[in-house]
Amino acid sequence: MDPALRRAWTEVISADDYETHMAAIGQAQAAASLTEWLLAEARLAANSQITIAGAGTGQMFEFLDPALFLPHQLTCADLNPAFLARLETRLAKRGLNAAIVQDDLENTQLAPGSDLLLATLVLEHIDWRAGVRSIGELRPRMCGIVMQVNPPDMQAAVTPGRALPPSMQAASETWHPLLLVAAELISSFQMYGSSCQPRSSRAVADRTELHALLFVRPRFPAHQQHFAR
Repeated sequence: MDPALRRAWTEVISADDYETHMAAIGQAQAAASLTEWLLAEARLAANSQITIAGAGTGQMFEFLDPALFLPHQLTCADLNPAFLARLETRLAKRGLNAAIVQDDLENTQLAPGSDLLLATLVLEHIDWRAGVRSIGELRPRMCGIVMQVNPPDMQAAVTPGRALPPSMQAASETWHPLLLVAAELISSFQMYGSSCQPRSSRAVADRTELHALLFVRPRFPAHQQHFAR
């Protein structure tokens, strides 16, 4: 990861400021709603393995029913140990247990083979192609990506003119999120054998939206599918 970006996310941006900003623009609430949609679409069997990459402080858990995760094995990963400490406390208060892992998705050490890997507003903040490559190498059966989509006249991920909390304002000197292009993202996942299912969206502040895309790998590679019959 770019050193300036790593420093922004591990040393500059505070958990309080990040949560204040995300709730104020409605992204925390929208992310929770889209996570519920992804779980419904995934139709996971009981005791499935769910991995949340870039879980941050787990703020979305304040806005969704924790019972959605209770039947499953949960792993939450993030680059920032302070964010993970807050996440662990939050999960305990919500009655959830999870394996908590410090991890850099660009060079991940996560265990492969999850039934569902979730990455919400993560790829915008890293080298997204490296992130997709890592996800491809982890071989989750399904992957849910939540991405930000702006109106055509707004190219910046952070809305111009929007006041940011102090630590995020300080980080903005070197922290420059880049919006994803859905077609490029879908094409990259296809390289790892995952096809994109129908998407869902939620409106948030400043005329922007969050979109959820569910990528699914076939249970058997094409050349082996006749063995599954």
